Amino acid sequence: MLDAVGQCGDLAEVARRTGSRHGAVERQLDRLDKTVGLPLTLRSRHTARLTSAGSRLLVAGRRFFRQVDLAVQTNIFGRGSEAVDAPAVLAIASAEPLLEDVVEDAAASLDILLSVHHDTPQQVMRKLAGYHVDAAHTWSLDAPGNSAERAVRTYGVLDDPLWVTLPSGHPLAGRDAVSLADLRDENWVSEVGPDSEILVARVFQAAGLPAPAALHVTGASVARGMLRRGDAIGLGSPTHPAVLAPSVVHRPVVERPHRSTSLLVDPTVVPRALAEQLAALLADRYLQRFAEHHQDLLRDPWWTHWHRDQTARFTRPVRPAQESTAPAATPATRKFDVEDLHVLRAVARHGSINRAATVLSISQSALTRRIHRLELGLGARLLLRSARGTDLTTPTRRFLHQLGRFEAEFHDAAASCRSIALPAGQSHRQDNAPRAQLAPSAT
Repeated sequence: MLDAVGQCGDLAEVARRTGSRHGAVERQLDRLDKTVGLPLTLRSRHTARLTSAGSRLLVAGRRFFRQVDLAVQTNIFGRGSEAVDAPAVLAIASAEPLLEDVVEDAAASLDILLSVHHDTPQQVMRKLAGYHVDAAHTWSLDAPGNSAERAVRTYGVLDDPLWVTLPSGHPLAGRDAVSLADLRDENWVSEVGPDSEILVARVFQAAGLPAPAALHVTGASVARGMLRRGDAIGLGSPTHPAVLAPSVVHRPVVERPHRSTSLLVDPTVVPRALAEQLAALLADRYLQRFAEHHQDLLRDPWWTHWHRDQTARFTRPVRPAQESTAPAATPATRKFDVEDLHVLRAVARHGSINRAATVLSISQSALTRRIHRLELGLGARLLLRSARGTDLTTPTRRFLHQLGRFEAEFHDAAASCRSIALPAGQSHRQDNAPRAQLAPSAT
């Protein structure tokens, strides 16, 4: 309302811009004066101008909402890296043991300490979705961000082929490459990916073959033990083979199946620059390991081309491979308004939608629909819903914490307006007030 008065000064135009009637505009301005405790506008029958206090309050209000918009971008969407500081210790879940190889390098070259939690690909994604960690390092046959239930940014680390691991005495161990079709009747072992896909079964399916009948599904550590003992055969990456022992050999697969290794981060915690550098550091370690163990392959044109392409990806600025937001991976199409802020604060203060609805004097279903529409409009999840109740996401809590500081600054600005002395006996309705006594429009 004050913004419209400051821009045009005509009450009819103010009413049109705010979607109100002329009389409603005057009543709202009267209520605003009463709430603040001093006149913010000088009005005639058809016009209105801001007082000095009104101009100062409008400037403070504009700054307040700019701060709110920036906090939304940095806390909820992870954009605007100027307001995101790197954490002293980054909690990261990993489905790849290789991450341990970069802990010391990350501390030395990136000045970041990594607190690593090893688990299966499924559990890694659950820890990320449950806000137990702020980053995840895992592999996937599809885009790993699809299974994340929170706003994440995905950085591709490596797209590498899968090889088959055979006992050294296997009849096909002497071949330069083996076909999945020749191994369909073998005893296989496989782990489960982040989207609950069974690695070996998915690879056979992609090749147009039925999954092996003898297929043991287990964790990565048990699978490595079975491979080392020769109890089964499995698939693994030549950049980081599951088992390096004289008892096994690794052979390329004719069908050339591949997987993707990615780094997923909460963009409100991990700045883009740090995530890019960490992804590049991981890729470098993978490629170094490949060159150490498979130097002979670098004489093969296909592997030489693959190695060159993977290395070149990190010689230019890295861009996120995918951005995923929950519940909808779409950019923000709206901004928070004052009522949205009241709603979120009520839920945070009272701990549940039911109690917040009572305080806000609306039904629980209406409040639920409002929050759902807000999430859809913003393209980001604000609340976590479970059988135990409703809670705010970590980015939403961080946003509300910042909001408290911004609000305190805004109230201080409003209080400072009261120190502006008006001429004795001046009323906020000045039908014939000299133009020199009117405050200029706020810019």
